[in-house]
Amino acid sequence: MILPPPPPATRLYEELSLNAFPALQTQFYDGWVLLFANGYSNRANSVNLLYPSTISLQTKIAECEKRYREHRLPVVFKLTDGADPNLDPILERQGYEIVHPTYVMTMELGDKEFSFSAGDCVLTSHADEEWLDAYFTLGKYTDIVQTTTVRQIIKNVKNPIICGCIVKEGVSLACGMAVIERGYMLLLNVVVAEPHRGKGYGKEICESLLSAAKNAAAHTAYLQVMPENLKAMNLYAKLGYKKAYSYWYRKKRVSE
Repeated sequence: MILPPPPPATRLYEELSLNAFPALQTQFYDGWVLLFANGYSNRANSVNLLYPSTISLQTKIAECEKRYREHRLPVVFKLTDGADPNLDPILERQGYEIVHPTYVMTMELGDKEFSFSAGDCVLTSHADEEWLDAYFTLGKYTDIVQTTTVRQIIKNVKNPIICGCIVKEGVSLACGMAVIERGYMLLLNVVVAEPHRGKGYGKEICESLLSAAKNAAAHTAYLQVMPENLKAMNLYAKLGYKKAYSYWYRKKRVSE
């Protein structure tokens, strides 16, 4: 029995996002893509169902569980709303819980009637130490394994990168990143200092990166955001993003 892949448009954005945030190790298994990155983030440590599958679901689930146990990592499956509908209920029956429902939102840059303002954001074509320090500080990343993994992931990105940071009086207030492939720009790693949220810095960092990406010939922007993050959802909607599809994770922890 051949199990269907996600719709072409969904598969495109999933492939783009995998390249924009590459895992440290990738394994391919009968149409499924298994990602490993020291447990940092589900998107870099999960099973992604991208291509047609021929092996039975139960056999594949068991094999994926074996491989993640060998890495001492939780077993996580990423499902889109266009994925094989048979897998989700099977995972639920086997004790996998839904975590982090997420929207993928897109925006055509060429259709905008106004030009984005670069603002006071300092932009670089790579993640230098200043940007990394700002991201770790604003995101409150202190674990050495996490920070080392983030550095490795960003270093492994093979497509053009734009990093932005807003600094006032020597203090980093907001940062973000864009990765561009085939004219598609992923907006990610947007963080604003807690005391300065609601002051427009989130909008400024996003517009700065969008402007730079458009100048670099990007025609479409996309991002991933959890719908429970109402402030972010509101900001992205005002910028012009619209929901394209959704995905969620089914997660089971490694038994002690």
